[in-house]
Amino acid sequence: MEIRTLRYFLAVAQEGSLSHAAKRLHVTQPTLSRQLAALEDELGRQLYTRGHAGVSLTEHGAMLARYAESIVELADKAQADISLPAKTVSGSVHIAAGETRLVGTLVEAMRRVRDAYPLIDFQLYSGTTSDLMDGLVRGRFDLMLECEMQAHVNLNALVLPERDRWGMVMRRDDPLACRASVGPADLEGRALITPRQGANAEPLRSWLGSLAETAEIIAAYDLPSNVQWLVERGFGIAFTYEGLMSSDGSSKLAFVPLEPRIESRQGIIWRKSLPTKQAQVFLDVLHEVVEEAAK
Repeated sequence: MEIRTLRYFLAVAQEGSLSHAAKRLHVTQPTLSRQLAALEDELGRQLYTRGHAGVSLTEHGAMLARYAESIVELADKAQADISLPAKTVSGSVHIAAGETRLVGTLVEAMRRVRDAYPLIDFQLYSGTTSDLMDGLVRGRFDLMLECEMQAHVNLNALVLPERDRWGMVMRRDDPLACRASVGPADLEGRALITPRQGANAEPLRSWLGSLAETAEIIAAYDLPSNVQWLVERGFGIAFTYEGLMSSDGSSKLAFVPLEPRIESRQGIIWRKSLPTKQAQVFLDVLHEVVEEAAK
């Protein structure tokens, strides 16, 4: 498979129309059709169907589209990195991160890098650790902020000096909102919203104890951005890190920390292969920021 052919296929998948994709690619529709037919012959699978509503991907077409997105993105990234002038540090640093207030540490490093190297920019990708890890290993990302940091034999790691504290987010008129902390017994009979891993994953499982097996889990989430809407409407109360949702006096929500206290260690991980010049610049500055914060 050629990169150009995969670009053609992706354009059709994204546009949902051969004619629109041909215009976008500045090729004729017959040329595009021949390229896609050759791709189907090469793979031995039908990749799309045509109807009155446009083009629809088959099951194998949808699978190829997922691979093609990663392949084309990596090809573009390789070309951009390799074509940099020898004495110029520029280009993009690709950073994957879960949602945590410790992203602020990265922001400080990004600000310093931009001040010293104005030709460097940053591409940010959000998701859960499990979602983003594959992209890091495959080279799609230069580095990743890992929540609930684990030991990695084949990756470099930099532990961030601060930690995230766990708690519950609830409506401000909830009976628990006026409490200084929340214990496992306070959650019996309550409708709970947990991270995707659920109550059976650490560190929540140890904290909940026997309640982990009987807790009423009514929803699970990957990232907490939309959880606030569930909580605001009284659907349940949610486990989350402190500081991810507005809970000041003007907010409808309140954050109450867990007791016994649970804190999670976060860190930066990256591949042991040689990073790009711009990624190495960022890592050097990030080490400085972390060392200063640890003093």
